[in-house]
Amino acid sequence: MKKKPGIVINEPYSHNEDIRVYYELKFEKDIIKPGDLLKFKNVRGTFRFIKWVHNLHLDVTWVDCMDTASGEWKSMYISRIKGIVKPKRSRKDKPNV
Repeated sequence: MKKKPGIVINEPYSHNEDIRVYYELKFEKDIIKPGDLLKFKNVRGTFRFIKWVHNLHLDVTWVDCMDTASGEWKSMYISRIKGIVKPKRSRKDKPNV
């Protein structure tokens, strides 16, 4: 006997009045904007930042991002952010110490 596939209903965040969406996140000394690359603790790979979301009813905050290798969408807690991936600077651009 075959099992019937479950129906998953994906509603946008705007349909829920308890959810707030933000597109800039202050992290340490930097401001993360959509398109910036992030690394997370205990997770392989880099992820492209999309937005961060806060649920007022549950008091939970998470980051929506996309895996750069596979294009998979992920949501992870803000506390798991390890840092921003910054491009390497050449010797010429570095200040003399």
